[in-house]
Amino acid sequence: MPKFTYPIVFIFNEEVGMYNGYIPDLGISALGDKLEDAYEDAEVALTRYFQITLEDDLDVPLPSTLEQVAGKWVGFKTSLISVNLKKKK
Repeated sequence: MPKFTYPIVFIFNEEVGMYNGYIPDLGISALGDKLEDAYEDAEVALTRYFQITLEDDLDVPLPSTLEQVAGKWVGFKTSLISVNLKKKK
Protein backbone atom coordinates (compact mmCIF):
# COMPACT_ATOMS: atom_id res chain seq x y z
CA MET A 1 0.00 0.00 0.00
CA PRO A 2 1.89 3.12 -1.16
CA LYS A 3 1.87 6.12 1.14
CA PHE A 4 2.42 9.65 -0.13
CA THR A 5 3.19 12.63 2.12
CA TYR A 6 3.39 16.23 0.95
CA PRO A 7 3.49 19.65 2.61
CA ILE A 8 0.25 21.62 2.57
CA VAL A 9 -0.35 25.34 3.16
CA PHE A 10 -3.56 26.67 4.67
CA ILE A 11 -4.74 30.13 3.71
CA PHE A 12 -7.83 31.73 5.22
CA ASN A 13 -9.71 33.91 2.74
CA GLU A 14 -11.49 36.50 4.87
CA GLU A 15 -13.47 37.78 1.88
CA VAL A 16 -15.37 34.51 1.48
CA GLY A 17 -14.79 33.10 4.97
CA MET A 18 -13.23 29.85 3.78
CA TYR A 19 -9.94 28.00 4.10
CA ASN A 20 -7.89 27.00 1.08
CA GLY A 21 -5.59 24.02 1.48
CA TYR A 22 -2.86 24.22 -1.15
CA ILE A 23 -0.31 21.52 -1.99
CA PRO A 24 2.29 23.56 -3.89
CA ASP A 25 4.36 20.62 -5.18
CA LEU A 26 1.34 19.27 -7.05
CA GLY A 27 -0.76 22.40 -7.67
CA ILE A 28 -3.70 20.89 -5.78
CA SER A 29 -6.17 23.17 -3.99
CA ALA A 30 -8.99 22.27 -1.64
CA LEU A 31 -11.61 24.38 0.12
CA GLY A 32 -13.47 24.18 3.39
CA ASP A 33 -15.52 26.29 5.76
CA LYS A 34 -13.24 25.11 8.56
CA LEU A 35 -9.58 24.14 8.54
CA GLU A 36 -10.55 20.50 9.09
CA ASP A 37 -12.90 20.62 6.09
CA ALA A 38 -10.14 21.96 3.84
CA TYR A 39 -7.80 19.20 5.10
CA GLU A 40 -10.37 16.48 4.40
CA ASP A 41 -11.08 17.90 0.93
CA ALA A 42 -7.33 17.96 0.26
CA GLU A 43 -7.06 14.28 1.29
CA VAL A 44 -9.73 13.38 -1.24
CA ALA A 45 -8.07 15.46 -3.98
CA LEU A 46 -4.62 14.01 -3.18
CA THR A 47 -5.94 10.46 -3.23
CA ARG A 48 -7.60 10.99 -6.60
CA TYR A 49 -4.48 12.69 -7.98
CA PHE A 50 -2.33 9.66 -7.14
CA GLN A 51 -4.90 7.15 -8.35
CA ILE A 52 -4.89 8.81 -11.76
CA THR A 53 -1.13 9.37 -11.81
CA LEU A 54 -0.34 5.75 -10.97
CA GLU A 55 -3.03 4.31 -13.27
CA ASP A 56 -1.59 6.29 -16.17
CA ASP A 57 2.00 5.41 -15.16
CA LEU A 58 3.00 9.07 -14.88
CA ASP A 59 5.95 10.41 -12.93
CA VAL A 60 5.28 11.43 -9.34
CA PRO A 61 7.02 14.66 -8.30
CA LEU A 62 9.15 14.40 -5.20
CA PRO A 63 7.78 16.33 -2.23
CA SER A 64 9.48 19.39 -0.83
CA THR A 65 10.31 19.31 2.86
CA LEU A 66 7.96 21.00 5.28
CA GLU A 67 10.76 23.45 6.09
CA GLN A 68 11.16 24.42 2.42
CA VAL A 69 7.46 25.13 2.02
CA ALA A 70 7.15 26.92 5.37
CA GLY A 71 10.08 29.14 4.37
CA LYS A 72 8.30 30.16 1.16
CA TRP A 73 4.89 30.61 2.82
CA VAL A 74 5.87 32.62 5.88
CA GLY A 75 2.88 33.66 7.97
CA PHE A 76 0.65 30.82 6.79
CA LYS A 77 -0.14 27.55 8.56
CA THR A 78 1.83 24.68 7.04
CA SER A 79 1.52 20.99 7.77
CA LEU A 80 1.98 17.59 6.17
CA ILE A 81 -0.77 15.60 4.50
CA SER A 82 -0.57 11.87 3.76
CA VAL A 83 -2.66 9.38 1.87
CA ASN A 84 -2.43 5.60 1.69
CA LEU A 85 -3.61 4.00 -1.51
CA LYS A 86 -5.14 0.55 -1.50
CA LYS A 87 -3.70 -2.04 -3.82
CA LYS A 88 -5.95 -3.10 -6.66
CA LYS A 89 -7.08 -6.71 -6.61
